[in-house]
Amino acid sequence: MWRKKIVWAVAVLCMTAGLLPAQITDTKEPNVFLGGPKEKKNKKATSRSLRGTVVDDTGKPLEGALVTLLDKKSNAKTTFITKKDGRYNFDDLSFTIDYEVSARFKTQQSEPRKLSQYDHTVSMVRILQVGEPAADSDTKKDVAGGTSK
Repeated sequence: MWRKKIVWAVAVLCMTAGLLPAQITDTKEPNVFLGGPKEKKNKKATSRSLRGTVVDDTGKPLEGALVTLLDKKSNAKTTFITKKDGRYNFDDLSFTIDYEVSARFKTQQSEPRKLSQYDHTVSMVRILQVGEPAADSDTKKDVAGGTSK
């Protein structure tokens, strides 16, 4: 009778000993990650975005300003009309193309701002300040020379 108990105890110990190494040496990575898989952090962006605000000369955001993005490679223009807070955004911009962005509000215009293909910033921000309308270059020369048209 006691032999059966010893055999049973040895069998239980063998089964337990056989399971423990499998549990200890199981080094598989879990299928669930908090914050996503690790590979995503090393993944390079395939496009960039441009966001910003159009403001007047006092810094007040302008609703209804027309923001134009010029693709310098194809000369294609994309426009965006600012919302109440003066914000605009352009997504899916190429890293291999130069761009130029400017804003117009009524008769006022901002200076054009360039986005270089050599700048690999993924999310760029540009504040565009509109000012008084630019005078014609001929008028400037005449005023500087003392004559008027």
